[in-house]
Amino acid sequence: MPFSSCAFLVLDMQNDICHADGIYAKHGLGAPQIEAIVRPITETILFCRKMHIPIIATQVTVLQDLTKKPMGLGHLQKLRPFLEKEGLREGTWGHDLLEGLPPVDYKIHKWGTSAFYRSELQHYLRALRVEDLILSGFTTNGVVETVAREAIGRNYKIITLTDCVQSYSESLHQASLSNLGAFGQILTSQQWQNSFTEGT
Repeated sequence: MPFSSCAFLVLDMQNDICHADGIYAKHGLGAPQIEAIVRPITETILFCRKMHIPIIATQVTVLQDLTKKPMGLGHLQKLRPFLEKEGLREGTWGHDLLEGLPPVDYKIHKWGTSAFYRSELQHYLRALRVEDLILSGFTTNGVVETVAREAIGRNYKIITLTDCVQSYSESLHQASLSNLGAFGQILTSQQWQNSFTEGT
């Protein structure tokens, strides 16, 4: 797989969602499971930079009107009602990528679970001539599986890095890995790095 054909996606790894001091944890959605995936995601980002593989991060973003009230929350209004008052606002610490992760090449704003719907993601992928997507992020049964299914429908090939994804629920995490393995590859980050290096 030549470097120009793939991109590494870091999905929704934001302070408000993933950090112990973020808005999600404040509202009972803390996820200590995330600690286990920070190191392999970091190492994969550094590997991709070395191999000139573009790194694209998605950021759930809550838009605000001129009076600073949220707008366009869509399905998030029911799923995460606390976002009506706070969280994931552009320009805030919570909206930023998780503390400790290395810088990425591109950042994509998204408005809910989908990373493709009304976002710039596919425009970037086409401009970069990407054919293969390497997936990481939180949650496996949420944004990761959603993006994988959307990507397959757009004729991208999918590899999910098993040690770079996690969920609130271990059973849902494992079920999604099973689903992801049915229409793409599932590898550890080290297995993928080894296979990439061997193929170049």
